[in-house]
Amino acid sequence: MIDPALGPLLFDTSAQSWLDRSTHPAVRSWLASYLERHRTHVSAITVMERIRGFALLLQQAAPEQRGDMAMKRQAYLDSLGQVLPVDTSVASYAAELAAMLPQPPSPLKRSHRLAESRQDRLFRWSCDILIAATALAAGMPLVHHNPRDFETIRMAIETSPERFPTLGPLNLISVVRLASV
Repeated sequence: MIDPALGPLLFDTSAQSWLDRSTHPAVRSWLASYLERHRTHVSAITVMERIRGFALLLQQAAPEQRGDMAMKRQAYLDSLGQVLPVDTSVASYAAELAAMLPQPPSPLKRSHRLAESRQDRLFRWSCDILIAATALAAGMPLVHHNPRDFETIRMAIETSPERFPTLGPLNLISVVRLASV
């Protein structure tokens, strides 16, 4: 279990989504304890990914479901804590990472609806790189639910420290470790 007093933490899109959906009592308790001490910190890229997800769901929703979806999107926006921008430092670190890691390490996702396109996978990979760069620039641990991709980024930074001379390592925390679920 990760001490809720540790923080603040930067939450990746997949971690934030997982925490929002979890009904496990230990997870709900950990999150409540964390939020008593810290605001939620996310990258502007996480906001973009979540709002894109809502937009895609709204497009597919039946007319009678759209009002509920729009309210959930607004509730998400209203609940945002600290949103960290993509500034020059983040963009520079992300550019270095993208040059080092041009191809996503994880395979395309498949769901019960359809297979993810290569274009969508590359988009998600670019977002993961920008979120990792945000964590690096802010000097914050990154909570994620995407180990294959973020571990690839962490290892690239550790094997090429000369490309990131002013940064420490990418400190990763798996979301499932937060409450030891």
